Parts: sequence; structure tokens; C-alpha cells
Amino acid sequence: KRCVMNIEYLVIVIVIMSLATFATRLPPFVLFSGREKHPLLQFVAKYTPPMVMTILVIYMLKGVDFLAMEGLYAFAALAITIAFHLWKRNALLSICVGTSFYMMAVQW
Repeated sequence: KRCVMNIEYLVIVIVIMSLATFATRLPPFVLFSGREKHPLLQFVAKYTPPMVMTILVIYMLKGVDFLAMEGLYAFAALAITIAFHLWKRNALLSICVGTSFYMMAVQW
């Protein structure tokens, strides 16, 4: 019986979290649909992804010991990610390839 209550609780939590996420994502689409794109929104849409990626790269590199083998793996993964992105121009694919290389290198 306890397991059933845990599952019910988890389902309720997932439903509430989904509704909250949906509720926070919907208003911008409703408020800005059918209007001319505002220059500020165009700026945010254009420059937010590179800024976020830069922050993630800096955060990843801040704790890396570049004199250890892990540092070599991190640097190689970063170089592979950059090269793959310049080649394919697909951020998601580049991140997946770089992350996969790093995880395989660390595990071997």
C-alpha cells in the first residue's frame, strides 16, 4: 500500500510541475503573438544562446586541473565540440559529440 501512495504522490507532483512549467512558458507566446517583433526581443533571441553557452563553458573549465589527465580530456572535448560545431553548425549535435567524447575518455 505504501508503494501505491508513493506512486500517486509522484504522479501528482509531476502533473503540478508540468502545469507550472506550461503556465510560465505560455504567456510570452500569447502576449507577443501577432505583433511586430520588438528589437529588444530580437536581441535577446539572437544573443542569449551564445551567452548561455559561454557561461556553461566557463563553468565547466573553472574546476579543471589542466595538468592532470582529466584536464587533457576536458580540453580535447572542448576542441572537438568547437571543431564539430564549425563543421556542422548544429549546437545540439556538437554538444552531444563533445560530451560523449569526454565521458568515454574519462571512463577508459
